[in-house]
Amino acid sequence: MTNLLFSVGGNGGRAICVPAKNYLGVDMSDADTMQISFLEEDGTADAVIVALTIAAGKAKEACEVLAGAMASGSRSLITVADGVNGEFLHPFIAIESIT
Repeated sequence: MTNLLFSVGGNGGRAICVPAKNYLGVDMSDADTMQISFLEEDGTADAVIVALTIAAGKAKEACEVLAGAMASGSRSLITVADGVNGEFLHPFIAIESIT
């Protein structure tokens, strides 16, 4: 099972590791902010939403990169956005929030 890691840097930063199987969808909240939704692992109706900043004009590429990461056939942990260590899959450039 592939797991995806997201971590917000700074004081009070939050991190979450979600199984790719819990992916619900992607919404663009503006031209450079992508919101990725995941089903809560405990089965509640509320979704976990990760807001990421992407490079301008790269929404399609960001979706393709995310799909590729989730399609990994191995049992792996893939860091999508790590604001603590400054590691991001391209074209993601920052993580805004995890709610």
